Amino acid sequence: MDQLPSDQQEALRKTNTERLRIMAAKTYDVGDDELEAVDRTALLDVIATDIVARRGATSRRRSEKSDQVREMELQLELNRMELESKRIEAETENRRREAETELERRRMEVQAET
Repeated sequence: MDQLPSDQQEALRKTNTERLRIMAAKTYDVGDDELEAVDRTALLDVIATDIVARRGATSRRRSEKSDQVREMELQLELNRMELESKRIEAETENRRREAETELERRRMEVQAET
């Protein structure tokens, strides 16, 4: 119970015992007879423990989702870098061909002059 924020603790304390039993029955697979035997303090502890556990599971899912998003972002960045590299290689190849063409044109001009 101490792991819950004070407002949640207060809300649970204000909840009537029958409602606590219903909450516990939804959370755990126990019969009504067993729940009737459980005192209010134990019910509060059981429900608080469940709330804390669910909060932890939600936090882990958020963390896992965050990790997946980060992985996708990194993959996209890697793809962008690969595309940029290919673009630069293509530009370099085009410039090399243009230089070779220009060189060949000048050679032909020199041969024509002689």
